Amino acid sequence: KLHQTKLFISKLPKIHTETQIELRRAELERAFQKYGGAHGVTVLCPANRTFAFVEVESFRAADLAMREMSDKYTVNRARMSRHEALMEERKTAGDTQG
Repeated sequence: KLHQTKLFISKLPKIHTETQIELRRAELERAFQKYGGAHGVTVLCPANRTFAFVEVESFRAADLAMREMSDKYTVNRARMSRHEALMEERKTAGDTQG
């Protein structure tokens, strides 16, 4: 199952140091800021990896970001973790029962 608002940015250069992580986070925050609305975007950059996650304001903002940023980054919707999918399933079941 895919996230509505979280994007997976792949094929980035591998980063190792805390400074590199902070620089990547700042770069992605600047690049994707217009898709974050009033609260901005949330960026997760794991060390020793070639990917990052960017969470944007809405489903529509995610679609727009994927189209507009595809010339600079490899952007796809992020997959939900098993835990996230289970929590969403429970929330949906609760909404239909209540």
